[in-house]
Amino acid sequence: RDYRMGTCRVDLLDSALRCRCRGALPPRYLARLARPIALLLVGGCAPFARPRAAPVWTIPRTVADSISTERVAPGVRVHHLVRTLVPLRVHVLDIDLDACVTVRALKGATTAVGRTVTSDLLRGVPAADVPLAAVNADFFLFTPPGVPVGALVQDGRVIAGPIDRPVLAFDVNGRGSIGRLAVIGSITSERGRVTITSWNRPSAKTVGVVDAAWGQVLDSLTRPGALRLAPLGAHRYRVETLTLSSVALARGDTMMLVGSDQATIREHDTVTVDIALRPGMPANAVGGYPTLVSDGLVVPSVDSLGAVSFRGVNPRTAVGLAANGRRLLLVVIDGRQDGHSVGTTTRETAELLRDLGAREALNLDGGGSSAMVVRDAASGLVHLVNKPSDAAGERPVADALAVLGVCQKRPS
Repeated sequence: RDYRMGTCRVDLLDSALRCRCRGALPPRYLARLARPIALLLVGGCAPFARPRAAPVWTIPRTVADSISTERVAPGVRVHHLVRTLVPLRVHVLDIDLDACVTVRALKGATTAVGRTVTSDLLRGVPAADVPLAAVNADFFLFTPPGVPVGALVQDGRVIAGPIDRPVLAFDVNGRGSIGRLAVIGSITSERGRVTITSWNRPSAKTVGVVDAAWGQVLDSLTRPGALRLAPLGAHRYRVETLTLSSVALARGDTMMLVGSDQATIREHDTVTVDIALRPGMPANAVGGYPTLVSDGLVVPSVDSLGAVSFRGVNPRTAVGLAANGRRLLLVVIDGRQDGHSVGTTTRETAELLRDLGAREALNLDGGGSSAMVVRDAASGLVHLVNKPSDAAGERPVADALAVLGVCQKRPS
């Protein structure tokens, strides 16, 4: 980088920002240039040497009668909020996304099926990934058992495909957003092209693909047009008739085409498969419902979406993005416990996330599923932060969001 001032060129020599001036200057110019050069070195060079520290972000004192804070790790804190008039206890995992942290979706199995308590999901994270804390995430189905209602993407792998519901997604740079995902893809044979609209979300109403991440046996008699796609390499597959012995899709590179028109895709064809998520493939994503806050405003539909019992006073888990997307707020609200914490309605949850500073917020699974767990740095033990409403304690859930104390891996 060169800065030319008349006949003088100031060169920045190295990371220490030593400078030198080349070329002779008449003495009368030295006094005139002394101040501009000083401003250049201080104002232009200094930011490269020492980045300006981010301003401290705090929980507003007006959101509760008392607030206490614990440090979990650099960039990760837990705030405990207590309201006394109508008993309410709220726990907020406050994550600085500019710190050395990674947010990962967790599933207790290699497939979409199954349920695991949130604490065991965190315990299952390898020690090398420095598990710090987790909260439960999406709602789940009972048939198939434990399948997330919405999308689940873990480390770039689509375990359960998206539906028309919002998701919290993180890109490869660790930046979060709340929006919707959709499948875009096609299968092409010599006879034409079939559009794919679902991925690991089989339905009689859509044409889609299912791979080993789905983990459920699909009865070919109830899936007309289902075909097995055997890999040939480079997005190319050989089409085979689906048999009960091939339904399980044990190999990760084998797929099944569900609901297709066999006038275009037939047995023994060689086809090309292209499939992706739009607007982009997230590194990690979990589903939720409904969106609570958008552009800093409570979404009006929170008063009408879902059953009356769902919108009423319940334990809650929610997620918010604050400070221009630089802070992630994972919020668990205890409920259904007189004298301890009654819970919140969906509107009250939205207002709380807004008051905490969230510009965007999404409701996650609540009720007896609501759980926040933290790993003690000294002992390595995982413990519950909140008090779940189920008499048995933690409820097994479909998936969770974990905070890891490792720097986000950037694309090479």
